[in-house]
Amino acid sequence: MPKGLVEILPDDPADHRAFKAWRQLCPNEFEPDRIEILKLKTKSAVYRLSRAGKERSTVVAKRCPAATASLERLLYQEFLPLLPVPTLRCFGYLPEPEGASAWIFMEDAGMSKYSPAEADHRVLAGRWLGALHSVAPPEALATALPERGPSHYRRLLRESAVRLREYFDSPGLPAPQIAILRKIVGHCEVIEKHWAELEDFCQALPRRLVHGDFVIKNLRLASGAAGPTLLVYDFEMAGWGVPATDLAQFIGKCVSPDLDAYRAVLAQDRDGSNLDMPTLRRLAAYGNILRLVDKVYWEAGSLLGHTFDFLIRPVATMALYEPQLTDSLRAVEWNHP
Repeated sequence: MPKGLVEILPDDPADHRAFKAWRQLCPNEFEPDRIEILKLKTKSAVYRLSRAGKERSTVVAKRCPAATASLERLLYQEFLPLLPVPTLRCFGYLPEPEGASAWIFMEDAGMSKYSPAEADHRVLAGRWLGALHSVAPPEALATALPERGPSHYRRLLRESAVRLREYFDSPGLPAPQIAILRKIVGHCEVIEKHWAELEDFCQALPRRLVHGDFVIKNLRLASGAAGPTLLVYDFEMAGWGVPATDLAQFIGKCVSPDLDAYRAVLAQDRDGSNLDMPTLRRLAAYGNILRLVDKVYWEAGSLLGHTFDFLIRPVATMALYEPQLTDSLRAVEWNHP
């Protein structure tokens, strides 16, 4: 939860805004036993409504920008049911009266967490992701999806470098922190120098619906008739492009799907059968770089003013990304001159 952002829950769960929205959508459902805050940000919030659904099931209520909620609803209701893997149900969508925000209500994924340290978990993730990337979405949905190809990440790369350069002479940062920013901008320059290589590589690959934020917190394990299954949620960063970032390996909190399991599923798809293991490993290596570009972009956007107290957290986070960028660039032989 962001620093300084607090919500006081009412004594009666029925008085909470999430339940009031749920009651508008489903007037005959139960009042929740309790409401839990799962995520709270300036423009979005996620709540767990305990025993508020049919047969006293738990419901997850997400409030976010209306365009995001609308796109997620389309994915949950019109595309994900086409996949040959378990998916979460979407119970409905409710725009708020002013139109800027909306609610989307989901089946609860449970509490059993995913771990990339577990080989069987990574196999499940590889199979699930292979299924996602094997099924073509309806044309209308594909057209509505945001761009998630190389051009999207190049924009993030360039905007990040511009933003970080603004702080090279900041009076609010000590010299070691400014040195970190300079190193990251140096990495951005190396990536920019080699961008045509990445773009040419991706140009030869089929485009897919990509999750865009395939990280540990967006996955849960569930029990199935044939053993554990994977449940994936939070598609607000989904888009249309080459699925490099979904395949990222052991960068921060990414899922690190098993590439052999992924390829085995994709090999059954006519358009994906040309992804041999060297190609797939290269795609995942590029995915590591693009994932870090995305992470740096979000932290660069958190830089506000020139006061140490407001700058130290995002700079400290970027300090963790810097060695990861070094290793990821070395892996594709994009070394500094």
